Amino acid sequence: MTDPQTDIVLQLTDAMLAHVDAHDWRGLTMVDVAERAGVTTAEAYAVCPGRAQLLDLFARRMDLASVAEVGDVPADPDARYDQFLDILMMRFEALQPYRQSVAKILRDVPREPQTMIAILPQSQRSFAFLAGRAGFPHDGLRGRVLAKALSAVWLSSQRVWLRDESPDLGETMRALDRNLRRALETLEPVLGPDNRPSGGAAKD
Repeated sequence: MTDPQTDIVLQLTDAMLAHVDAHDWRGLTMVDVAERAGVTTAEAYAVCPGRAQLLDLFARRMDLASVAEVGDVPADPDARYDQFLDILMMRFEALQPYRQSVAKILRDVPREPQTMIAILPQSQRSFAFLAGRAGFPHDGLRGRVLAKALSAVWLSSQRVWLRDESPDLGETMRALDRNLRRALETLEPVLGPDNRPSGGAAKD
């Protein structure tokens, strides 16, 4: 699997975002991306054979950015929850410079069923990776259930992020906290009480 931190991947994903920012996702081709990135189409194809794979690489790039400064997993369940919340919030902060491009991608990709199907596995891998880094279940049945729930948490919080104009993304943080807490409370029978934060039920 291609390392999302290699120079050519950074060039290709940056080129994708720049093209989408200037135009949109629907007209994007790998030739456009290669030209904007300053590489040959063969070099681009060697690491990324198609547009869906570009989105996979960008997602993994954001995943790694969100855990770059994460320390050891705390033993205390509430501290683990806080770290998990921080990791997911860091992912939004990593995406923040690209918000306009991401908004266009989120608008256009659902109109392409083939692309949607292709990127779903990466979405589940992303949330399993982030959950595991925070010390939460990330494999087996519990990991799969949590990854699917985190997809819903992310999508709901993402809608707030797209319109959040606060300088510290405070609205996004509150929505993410509420959604994540509710998901972990709901999944307690599957994940176990050690993976449920204390502090009462999530509030709207």
